Amino acid sequence: MKEFFKNSFARIYHDDALDTLFLEYTNRVPNDEQFIQVNQAVLDAFVKLKTQKFVADIRKMGIISLSSQNWVVNNLLPGMLKHLKGKKLYHAQFLDASEIMAKVSAGNIKNKSQQVAEDFEVKQFSKEDELKNYLRSVPSA
Repeated sequence: MKEFFKNSFARIYHDDALDTLFLEYTNRVPNDEQFIQVNQAVLDAFVKLKTQKFVADIRKMGIISLSSQNWVVNNLLPGMLKHLKGKKLYHAQFLDASEIMAKVSAGNIKNKSQQVAEDFEVKQFSKEDELKNYLRSVPSA
């Protein structure tokens, strides 16, 4: 496991066993500027790797603004797809089914992401074993 970034509310790491880049929110995101800073760090880490898999663990993220959601759709996801040069991006969100506001933000990103690329889909999971089974089932780079 290689850690790329860590602060008071997020960490970014690559899980070698699953060949997946993870963004894990460990606390609520303080503001848009810090959300974008963390997600830029995600993109910076992703382009250093050969993986096609990315998971956002948003169970503790809290509410994020529409402008932050749009940043993901307009910058993060297109940047990842550009790096993959035509290969498929496998993106999953790990969320707490009882956390309504995080589910709303996640749902918005999931719906908007369909405009990013043809056949691109964000998968959502609330059980860790189901998430890991999915990651094991998709091809590694």
